Amino acid sequence: MVAISAFPSLGMHKTAPFWSRYFAQNTERWEEFSQTFEPQRLTLNPDFIKSLQMFQLGEQSEGRCLMHLAQQYGDTHGDPEYIKAIQQFIKEEQRHAHFLKLALQNNESVVIEKDWTDTLFRKIRRLCDLEMMISVLFTAEIIAVAYYGCLAKASEHPLARSLFERICQDEAMHLKFHGEHLRKLRSQGRCITLRSGVNRLFVWLVAGMVWREHYGVLGQTFESFGEFLKRCDGQLSQAISGPIELI
Repeated sequence: MVAISAFPSLGMHKTAPFWSRYFAQNTERWEEFSQTFEPQRLTLNPDFIKSLQMFQLGEQSEGRCLMHLAQQYGDTHGDPEYIKAIQQFIKEEQRHAHFLKLALQNNESVVIEKDWTDTLFRKIRRLCDLEMMISVLFTAEIIAVAYYGCLAKASEHPLARSLFERICQDEAMHLKFHGEHLRKLRSQGRCITLRSGVNRLFVWLVAGMVWREHYGVLGQTFESFGEFLKRCDGQLSQAISGPIELI
């Protein structure tokens, strides 16, 4: 189980100013972590490297479309703190990409520049309004919490385990961050049940794709796709209404 005692309670509703402060504080935590992090000593399980290359690619988006939509929302609703929080969220994902890149390079592995799943998600995001964009990100975070939790649990090297635990903790907070804003956006519109149902279907479809591509990692913890899907579906509900369960 990944510990989250050093992080704020995930079971309480937070406002945009809280998230802006949280991301700033978490940047300081990562700076402290980087002072003792020695990637040259980190050993990855060779069986996980191809999968990790794909996730590293997904973490390094520049976030231009998201930033544009967040800017529109913040300007329209007088919420500059949300714009700031999204900026910090993007930087945090890029930080993950940076540390994963160091880990890969110090295990004689290259970072990849293209993958069909990453290309597909980027194309989908370009077609989204803010609610759809957050739904896509929300889905990605559900998968990420499970994935990095599996990596942390299955990694024998303490530095690798420590890195994956930190990323998993961040992804759990991202899930809560996006879940709260998604709930806020949906409360302002119609057909909430239908939109939530479509989101759940999308989560199921993505879970199936990820299970197929990353079974080597996910299968270390989950005995079957059904078990993995049950966890993802549970995270979907918990992120909207309660605390996040980490592996």
